Order: sequence, then C-alpha cells, then structure tokens
Amino acid sequence: MAQTERLQTFASKPRVFILSDISNEPDDAESLVRYLLYSNQFQTEGLVACTSTWMKTKVCPQDMHKIIDGYEKVVDNLNAHAHPQDPYPTAAYMRSLIKKGAEV
Repeated sequence: MAQTERLQTFASKPRVFILSDISNEPDDAESLVRYLLYSNQFQTEGLVACTSTWMKTKVCPQDMHKIIDGYEKVVDNLNAHAHPQDPYPTAAYMRSLIKKGAEV
C-alpha cells in the first residue's frame, strides 16, 4: 500500500467563515489554533475579528495574525502528514482572509 493511500482525503469541504472576539478570553485564540490543525478539511472563506458582549469597543485582528505567524512555522510539517490532494492552506492565504470587524 502506497503511503498516500493511508492518508485521509475529503470529497467535499464545507465552507467556513469565522467571526471571533479574539482577545476577549484565551478560548478564542485556542479555538483558532485548533481549527488550523483541521483546516485542510474545510474551505476557509474568512477570519474576522469582531466585538462581543464582553468586548464592545475594540477588535484585535493582530492577534489572528500572530497565530497565523505560528502556523506558518509548522504548515510544512502538517502537509508532510496530509494527503497531497488535501493540503493545508498556506499562511499567506489564511492571512489574506483576516479582516477587522466594526468597532462599536
């Protein structure tokens, strides 16, 4: 059995658009890191830093950028363990999706 035959492929990829009040609490940063570990299973359409009930007047897209900077350091290793048909998105692509939501 060839190495690639043992790797999982994904016939269809759900489209995902992420809104996050990142920096309000650590859970949003942790969730984004975890999402990146599975991001080859999805078609990521957007990453938007937004406000929330608890963080009403600021948004922190720079924190998403910091996480993508870390992802950039490991994405090649992630791809070494992914099927060539379903690679992880590049850090450049993920960075291009980051937008700053409206501050209230």
